[in-house]
Amino acid sequence: MKLLITGASGFVGAAVAKAALAEGHEIVGTGRSPSPPRLSEMARDIAYHQLDLSDGQALEELCQRARPDAIIHCAWEGVWGKNRSSAAQLANVDIACRLARAAATIGATKFVGLGSQAEYGRTDQRIEETQLPRPDTLYGAAKLAASHLICQLAAQDGMDFAWMRLFATYGPGDNDNWLIPSLIAEMRAGRRPRISAGTQKWDYLFIDDVARGILAACTTPAATGVFNLASGRPVAVREIVERLRDLAAPQLDLLFGEIPFAKTQIMHLEGDPGRLRELTGWSPKVDLAEGLSRTVGKVEVRG
Repeated sequence: MKLLITGASGFVGAAVAKAALAEGHEIVGTGRSPSPPRLSEMARDIAYHQLDLSDGQALEELCQRARPDAIIHCAWEGVWGKNRSSAAQLANVDIACRLARAAATIGATKFVGLGSQAEYGRTDQRIEETQLPRPDTLYGAAKLAASHLICQLAAQDGMDFAWMRLFATYGPGDNDNWLIPSLIAEMRAGRRPRISAGTQKWDYLFIDDVARGILAACTTPAATGVFNLASGRPVAVREIVERLRDLAAPQLDLLFGEIPFAKTQIMHLEGDPGRLRELTGWSPKVDLAEGLSRTVGKVEVRG
């Protein structure tokens, strides 16, 4: 199968590209970087294009030239901090819809989009796809809007559609400012990270399992609609911090509760991945112990 992967230079997109190559798929990738480090080992095997997705004409021309069988849309501007409330979120919706239109025009059979647990809003219980989304950020609302609009566009054009609501991921190559890589970098540099009480429970999924889940939905004809992309096994952040300390800096003392929880802190984040498992046979393969060990081994010391 020939796949067009947007955001192929990013953490998730690059992992999907790697997994797809391993399964024998032909890959066309897009990204903002001219020479993305995450794709360096795959450079000869991927038709990569530096592309501004807001350039509608360039996007349509690429689709016409590449003519992929399916599109996996991982690109999304403004996933961190204050950018989640920026006008970029509105532009993201327009880009996603343009891409869906372009995909239908060239006869692509499937469109897979990367959504987010942020579409559900604040919750303290195990989440199934049937739960009513109540996003409380512009980022979550934009993701939800994109999923509804693309679902309608795909239906009009006879194209299958799957939307993957990713909960939390980690692994080698993750962005430095997320929790796990930032903790590892601090610890390996001999610094005690300032942390909360760590009593919140989060559902983390190793990046290889994330990529496998997205591909499973893409390549399984029956896999359409919304899917939670999660481990289904939430773990206290305190346990994660302690495991990282044992791997990265065993002699380092930890002080939990040094910083307070933010008012918006979600204390329990857990997704039910049952629908994805039932329709595709996918299930997580990398447990937390193995995943953290592999991640610590790849994080470089800063400063």
